[in-house]
Amino acid sequence: MSAPTVTFHEAFPLKNLRPADYNPRHLSAESFERLKDSIGRHGIVKPVILNRDGTLVAGHQRTKGMTALGLTHTPAVMLGSKVRLQDEIKFNLLHNKVETEASVVYADPGEIGTWSYIPWQSIRVTDRRNAAFINAIGQMCAAHGPWGSVVIDDQGRIVLNAEYAVVAAAHRFNLLAWTIPTPDAGQLVTDLTGEYGVYDWSALEDQAPVYNQHIVQPKRLRQRSSKAKTGLTYGSETWDRLVLPWLKPEQRVIDFGAGHGDYAKMLRGKGYAVLDYEPYRTAPGKYAVDIRAVVGMIRDINRSLTAHGLFDVVVLDSVINATTSLDYQHWVLTTVNALCAPDGVVCIGTRNLLKETRAETAKSATSGTGATGMAFLDGHNVEMNFVQGKWQKLRFHSADTLMTLLTSYFKDVQISDVSDSNLKAVCRRPLALDQSDYERAFDEEFNMPYPDEYRHGKHRELVTNLIELVTRRNIEN
Repeated sequence: MSAPTVTFHEAFPLKNLRPADYNPRHLSAESFERLKDSIGRHGIVKPVILNRDGTLVAGHQRTKGMTALGLTHTPAVMLGSKVRLQDEIKFNLLHNKVETEASVVYADPGEIGTWSYIPWQSIRVTDRRNAAFINAIGQMCAAHGPWGSVVIDDQGRIVLNAEYAVVAAAHRFNLLAWTIPTPDAGQLVTDLTGEYGVYDWSALEDQAPVYNQHIVQPKRLRQRSSKAKTGLTYGSETWDRLVLPWLKPEQRVIDFGAGHGDYAKMLRGKGYAVLDYEPYRTAPGKYAVDIRAVVGMIRDINRSLTAHGLFDVVVLDSVINATTSLDYQHWVLTTVNALCAPDGVVCIGTRNLLKETRAETAKSATSGTGATGMAFLDGHNVEMNFVQGKWQKLRFHSADTLMTLLTSYFKDVQISDVSDSNLKAVCRRPLALDQSDYERAFDEEFNMPYPDEYRHGKHRELVTNLIELVTRRNIEN
């Protein structure tokens, strides 16, 4: 492998570690006690990972546990070169997820109770599973060298980190391993694959401002689908399933948070009355936000509201899952509530928590333990990813949480496609919300923040008209 050489330290001084200040994992008091019990029972069978400058990349909670138990040294893998922040965090996440045995792998064990390097030629993969995780490990190994390790029993079965062993075989590097007696393997797996804390992305909040979310906008109708075999383009299930089957040209529609506005443009070309609004619309072929286009959309919405009133149909396609906070989620739904006529309909599509976590709860037929997926969700079911040089967030809902959420804004909510990746909802009869909520939501949604704390401030007339319309709607209904 043409990657920097990593260094394994069997006994690295804990006092020399420099914890990272972004560690996205928090333990409860109960989980911390379980962690200490596990360390006391088995010792440290998984090295911490250090950046080249000594920063602790992965193993923060284990380090705290060792310190609490009075230990002074830890096995550690030091990376061969200093890696950037986003890769540090990837190591942290993958390291927390690597304790898996979905795949079935065998190799030649070392001496019980010792560290050893297993020749890659002895690795035998009899069942390869969890491809997404294997690919992620492989990419990090290719870039930074073999940073992980496994636990193997004295019969040659990889009992922990089997997917890492699959990568070692494929990339042909020797495998750092801790060997244990076979009778101890079951207890070790139980101890180390338990739930140890939850993710908390608050330390990275300032690196994921709301305007980063424009990078997740798909190019609908013109981007080739990865699932397509016949040249089909990437579409929207929300539009195709919930809206287009019954939409009539005379119905006034607004696509709120429309991304590049592909469906709106297509339908306007066919004579439909569809407006779109995207506060982070980019100019064709460019990365920067097109403020002039955003202000133009605001003025179009205001003219339509002034001439015709609230909208018959509001589409909210893949917007809730891109909200960066619970506040923005509330402001989006409050604005959508306001834009909807009393007899109108709101069609919503968002990312499905069930689909995202299915791999987390799927059972391995060979071992009976949970196969590990690539979800890193916090307590609000939010995941952070590094895309196109920017941190962005994805928010997920289950059918139950989506129903609970939407019934705070609409009297009639129907959820569908609960087993699909895109959870859908049809909402009618908008509820009357507090005047202060409307005012704050409109001020935020139609005057979104841009880099350097810039806001265009061209939304005042629209806000005034929309407040008047929604107040009248709520009084009359």
